[in-house]
Amino acid sequence: MQVVHVPRWSRLLSLAPLALLVVSACSQGPVTYTGSQPRTPIEKIPSGGEMKNFQLVGQNQLLDPKFNLPRGMGGGITAIRDCLYAGSSIAYQPTLILDMKDMTKPTVVGEVPGIAGKGMGIEAIEAVGDLNLLVNTARNSKGWTEAPPKVAPADTNVGLVVYDATDCKKPTIVSKIDVKNTFLHYMTLWRDPNKPDRVFVSVTYNSGVPEDGVDVRVWDLTGCPKSCNPKLAGEWGLRAQLGIPANVTTKYEGGTRVDNTQTHDVTWSLDGKRMHLAQTKYGYLQIDSSALAEGRSCDPSPAKSKTEAGHCLSVLPDFKPLAAFGTEVANVHGVVSIPGRPYVAIQHEGHACPFGGITFAYIGDKDTFSTYDRQTGQLVAPGGAGSVGVFRGDLYPRNVGTFAIPEQNPDRCPRQGDQIPPTTAATGIYGADVMRSSKTVHNALAFPSVLFATWYGAGLRAIDITNPSSPFELGYFFNKPVPEVRYCSEGSAGPCDKPELDAEGVPVRVKQLLPPDVFARSYPILMNGHIVYYDENSGIYVLKYTGPHANELPQTGLCISHNPNVVTPGFEPCAPYKTWSP
Repeated sequence: MQVVHVPRWSRLLSLAPLALLVVSACSQGPVTYTGSQPRTPIEKIPSGGEMKNFQLVGQNQLLDPKFNLPRGMGGGITAIRDCLYAGSSIAYQPTLILDMKDMTKPTVVGEVPGIAGKGMGIEAIEAVGDLNLLVNTARNSKGWTEAPPKVAPADTNVGLVVYDATDCKKPTIVSKIDVKNTFLHYMTLWRDPNKPDRVFVSVTYNSGVPEDGVDVRVWDLTGCPKSCNPKLAGEWGLRAQLGIPANVTTKYEGGTRVDNTQTHDVTWSLDGKRMHLAQTKYGYLQIDSSALAEGRSCDPSPAKSKTEAGHCLSVLPDFKPLAAFGTEVANVHGVVSIPGRPYVAIQHEGHACPFGGITFAYIGDKDTFSTYDRQTGQLVAPGGAGSVGVFRGDLYPRNVGTFAIPEQNPDRCPRQGDQIPPTTAATGIYGADVMRSSKTVHNALAFPSVLFATWYGAGLRAIDITNPSSPFELGYFFNKPVPEVRYCSEGSAGPCDKPELDAEGVPVRVKQLLPPDVFARSYPILMNGHIVYYDENSGIYVLKYTGPHANELPQTGLCISHNPNVVTPGFEPCAPYKTWSP
């Protein structure tokens, strides 16, 4: 065997690249996290917030004038022109009006009149700006059983209040709608793109179990606010039509679980011929609302069987619901259509670990059941049997993608008997810092390639949805929570002290036993190119998104999801965007 002698200097040169790699690796700083960002501990969030691809432009803590503290217990938001309406989750404070003409200085300029003893705009308050139409929900107040609010008998079943907002800073009540019971939960609007004066409001009853089995009611608001005489237009219920119980008890190894199947909320399709239903643990499905959309004569009462014809609202034939998120701890909570493409983003709300995230569902008409024959280049029946065709996405929605955050891994959720550490480590179960507030998604605003979502204790998220099969995070904003509020937030954001009552038994203050947490909860909306949302503890935030696809955000006017055509007839969430209809 021939021996080859390599000069020593040559051997040293061959080792030089390896040495450089070792030195380079040792000198590198910590690796930047590029996935979905874990929420920063409260004490480490800077005073101006922590953010990626966002700029904080303005904020208003909504100070209570009596206590000079942020009022807390915030609700939903909507806007008409430069007026922003900020709801309340309790009966002891009103929906506020803010002047947003200067986006850097949101300024409280008034209050919206409401129903005494009701939470006004707990989650839903909506508007049609060019019609000067404002609609607010009047729900049973959140709060404390030690001091339930008092409601006048005449207002017991009032669930909707309709306003004339010609002067958006001084809306006046033009109608109150009796919604048949006290279980109203959510409300959305649909405006006819072909007859823009024609507006419908839909409500759901997920705050209790109505005896009649009705999940959804629709009122015709045509003529409001100038000549306002709301008319009941349609009713539907899963229990009413199909006999499916509102609560289903399931036994499994180790225990039982009770799952609700009622409608949490409704999103109409752009043309109004379909309703996207967030049907809690039953899943996501669509129902037929074409009779209402097209103005055909129909029976407004709820259908009593799957095949009963002639009703204004009904299930579609042979439909199959899409199951809830992940381990189904979370409920199907809301549905937002993706502009320009046959997909919906389904938000799932769940306050037990692993909380709830977003699934993306295909609802188009090109979900083929065929095989590509590579020999002939033709589409053939799968396995040589059956036929070639497509599934209808309105009947058989397909889950194509999921987005969640690092605090939502089921394997890291504490189990009964675990010793929960004060802080979360790189591995192991989540600590009290994660578990003290809910880390679930709540509401979303979608553009063709980017979606913005409020995520309760995990702040505001910007998500790339260019490919719905593989969504990923583009940015985030974690606000620095206020140190104290007048009214402690609901249990999903930490424990509350006992209410401090006045002489008449009305709570004047409820302290939080732990410092307030991040609590991004309202629908995000776009106002003149700025993302605006309501943190339940810390007030209104105004942000400029600076990341990828920022060019998709119109720089003037409003963009509001979940309520097709309300900004501009024929568009959702605003012009120039249209959402897909079957």
